[in-house]
Amino acid sequence: MSVTVAALLGDPMLGLSVAAGERGLYRPIRTSELNRPCLELTGYFDAYRAERIQVLGQREITYIAVHDQEPELRDNVGRIMDEQTPCAIVTNGRQPPALVLESAEAAGIPVLTCRHSTTKLYKRLWEHLDSEFAPHTTEHGVLLDVHDMGVLLLGDSAVGKSECALELIRRGFHLVADDMVNIKCLNDTHLVGRATDVLPYHMEARGLGIIDISMMFGVAAIRPEKRITLAISLVDWERAGEPDRLGISEESLTILEVKIPHVSIPVRPGRNVGTLVEVAALNQKLKSLGIDTTQLMDKTLKAQMERNAAPGANRPDG
Repeated sequence: MSVTVAALLGDPMLGLSVAAGERGLYRPIRTSELNRPCLELTGYFDAYRAERIQVLGQREITYIAVHDQEPELRDNVGRIMDEQTPCAIVTNGRQPPALVLESAEAAGIPVLTCRHSTTKLYKRLWEHLDSEFAPHTTEHGVLLDVHDMGVLLLGDSAVGKSECALELIRRGFHLVADDMVNIKCLNDTHLVGRATDVLPYHMEARGLGIIDISMMFGVAAIRPEKRITLAISLVDWERAGEPDRLGISEESLTILEVKIPHVSIPVRPGRNVGTLVEVAALNQKLKSLGIDTTQLMDKTLKAQMERNAAPGANRPDG
């Protein structure tokens, strides 16, 4: 996977502009890692990572300005502008040194500038590239925003995922994706889902065909993406087995090596599955706030049992 240098110019948060090497704007970027070539400017290349974007901050530009008449520095800058190097970025609104511009033009490597500090650029560039290079997968299901919780509905075909989603959308909740959910793992901890590029916000309603949620319910009924915080599997009642009626055991589902809470809801005619999904989302939201109803009930029952077992406690006769 790779992106081009030109793609960085389209991000207004980066605020990049081209200073040299425009013919190399379609060079590929193959990693989200960045490099500040401090040691390389002094001639140490043993650990040089040419495939990374080279970021020239205050220290690098100052060093070049002080030593720009030294032949060794010219050689070092030329080696930094390696054929593998996607681009170089000069931060802090500084003008790139003539030596850098000359080497970049000769090698066809873009030199970009921005007004951000090096630290701020690092953060924003990392966020941009981390999303591009993040591990990703596709799940067959429906992703909804229910009470600000990203709920991923899973289950066999025709179990009722889309019908349940329609009921929740009618109540004012939001659709992110139906049928195929593209999922990325950001920062190794967050699962973010969105619709496919082909026919986003469309849904198949059995008996009705394909419907466009954004046109039928308005743009307020859709979300471009959502962090997934709960997975709910809709399971046929006959195949569900004996459910955990108290909810003491907690299940989890692993996607891209990230665990998220998981709930199984048995489905049969007459059950209001939409209400159950909404309650499950609210219950998980309470848990994220540190309020676990099952644990509170368990503590209350244990406290009552301890009081009943205490010496002198009233006990029924016999």
